[in-house]
Amino acid sequence: MGDQQSFFSAVMGELTRRKVLRTMGGYAVAVFVVLQLMDAAVEPLRLPEWFPTLVVLALILGFPIVFVLAWQFDLTGKGVRMTESARLLRPGQTLALFSFMLVATGALGLGFYQYYSGVFEDATSAPAAETQVAHDYSAPENSIAVLPFVDMSAGGDQAYLSDGMAEEILNLLAGVEGLRVAARTSSFAFRGAEEDISRIGRALNVRSVLEGSIRTSGNKIRLTAQLIDVESGFHIWSKNYDAELDDVFAMQDEVASAIAGELVDSFDGLAVSPATRPTNLAAFEAYRTGRLHWWRRSPSELQQAIQLFADALAQDAQFAPAYAGMADSYILLSMYGNLDPIEAVETALGYIDKALAIDPESAEAFAALGLARSEIDQLDAAESALRQAIRLDEDYIPARLWLSTLLGQQGRVQEQSVVLREAMTLDPLNELLVLNYAFNLDKLGRADEALEVVGSLLQIRPDSTTLLRSLSGLAMGNGRLVEAWEYASRAYDLDPDNPVIAQQLASTWIELGETDRAEALLQEAMSAAADNMDLKAQYLNLLYIEHRLEEAERVVQEMFGPEVDQLPENFQRQYHFQMGLIRMIADDMDRALAEFEQALAPDTGHLSDGDELFTLGMVAYLQQLAGNEAEANRRVEQAERWARRARINGLDGSNLYYSESILSLLRGNEEQAITSLEEAYNRGWRQAWVLDLDGRLDPLRQHAGFIALAQRIRDDVASARREVLDLAMPLVSS
Repeated sequence: MGDQQSFFSAVMGELTRRKVLRTMGGYAVAVFVVLQLMDAAVEPLRLPEWFPTLVVLALILGFPIVFVLAWQFDLTGKGVRMTESARLLRPGQTLALFSFMLVATGALGLGFYQYYSGVFEDATSAPAAETQVAHDYSAPENSIAVLPFVDMSAGGDQAYLSDGMAEEILNLLAGVEGLRVAARTSSFAFRGAEEDISRIGRALNVRSVLEGSIRTSGNKIRLTAQLIDVESGFHIWSKNYDAELDDVFAMQDEVASAIAGELVDSFDGLAVSPATRPTNLAAFEAYRTGRLHWWRRSPSELQQAIQLFADALAQDAQFAPAYAGMADSYILLSMYGNLDPIEAVETALGYIDKALAIDPESAEAFAALGLARSEIDQLDAAESALRQAIRLDEDYIPARLWLSTLLGQQGRVQEQSVVLREAMTLDPLNELLVLNYAFNLDKLGRADEALEVVGSLLQIRPDSTTLLRSLSGLAMGNGRLVEAWEYASRAYDLDPDNPVIAQQLASTWIELGETDRAEALLQEAMSAAADNMDLKAQYLNLLYIEHRLEEAERVVQEMFGPEVDQLPENFQRQYHFQMGLIRMIADDMDRALAEFEQALAPDTGHLSDGDELFTLGMVAYLQQLAGNEAEANRRVEQAERWARRARINGLDGSNLYYSESILSLLRGNEEQAITSLEEAYNRGWRQAWVLDLDGRLDPLRQHAGFIALAQRIRDDVASARREVLDLAMPLVSS
């Protein structure tokens, strides 16, 4: 034991004398700093993949070199000199020390390498990761994606034929029990993309991919199909098919059936089931093409979808899915185009009745019925219809999409997440599913993940106005006002005639305090889409900010018409909500209270999109002003229960913190109100104009904490406005 102590003492004494420990510690700190800087610089500087590895290896080799140099030399005031020979160590002890240091240096270097090689590998493989949307499931064994076939005909004018072939194969494979087929909306996202098949397969969450091409010559067509294993990248099989073009539909059916048979033979335990073929192929083709336009969600695309569904019905008046397509297209036009929502629902219900009369088990019709009922606030009936649609056809994505939206509107975000994850196993790159999933994450307080999910899909579809518009909304809700404007501006440049895009860009201008620009944009959009409710609602916000209350009241009357009491209950509540805001801003508190009371749902316990909590807080505040303490306390308690339920359901967004701040203030707890406002700010709440308009904040306006926070918000908005104005085109006055 004494020998061990003397050896240890000798070693420490010698290392200290030669300043080895100090030198090695300084080198280790320098290495750590260099590697951290390298981690941050790899992607922005676009360094080659081999460069980080070279730096890591060089730094590791530096450990023994620095040790030897520190042992042998000493830096003095007279320059570098050889260190005097060991005074305390015997020759055998020196050898033991060097052996120990060699092992320790190797272990330290290995640790650095294993950690940072993983970091740099992730960084340098970022482009591959960008083509994937992160989901936490693995590909099923029997799963396949059918990519759009490549048109290799001389004129390049056979895209309709190549797409039709791929879609026909998709339809046949979708009927094979036990085989999971990626939906068209996901697999066709890779049209023309020069991506590695393995990356495509991982993005689509499948084990195999079918790709192919067609080539025409005169009246003949040659189709080449290849089945590729995603994991290895090797061909499972490849085959050519030759056919005549005299009957395109028959040829598609024949070749697709042959390929489907080949595919099924390549999987274990599968067999081709007799497929239910449409009795009228022309009607089916028109309907299928209509759905392609329908998914794109712009007014012009929805109008094309309606025309194609009408063409399908002209070919076959008993084709139930086309009636369902007409129904949900009209409802979507009220959201994305220029159609009164009440008129849209009434029209849709007529088409739905026809579809169900023809086919009482039409999944498409039940899904459209669920959408229609949700629009008129028949939430239980809507959910029942949507779940029935899913039972009838588990692969019908619109039913799952609308069910997830319905659950999200009710605050049932955990259930919504489950529905979305199930849907994305079928259609992992579906824009609308991914967007609903992103907004679900945002409500759960996971804003960075939400932006990353949508941003990843934008890498695949950089010109998607739907993704750009939604990214703008996500960024704006999280305080990233410059990003929000940039995304909305890009979307507007691509599709300036789309009212929902104009509305989103206008909302960014409002948040930036540029109401003149917002009004010019909204006026132009409303001249083309006078019945779009979202445009008018955004215009009302602008009028409230500028206290143009007579004009605001006129707009509200135009939105809801003279016979408000004849409208569905949810529209009546929206009317009274807007009128309540007008009365409150006008300082007519008695009439404001009456309006807000009528804006409350009969069951104030159900979770909606947040208006219910705002309205409860407003009623409680107005009851306090009127001296009705008991009624005010009752409404505060209702609002507090609402907020607790929201928390139990996982909600954690900035608007909830803002509402909780108001509730604390109504309870007289100013410090807690400030704390909640701070939390809202930390999560991106930047609505400076709301601070000015919301009278419930009046008790805080002299509070030092509130003054400081309000100034921070205004400074953030002013900074973002200056940056955006440097980027924006000058405002052209009319």
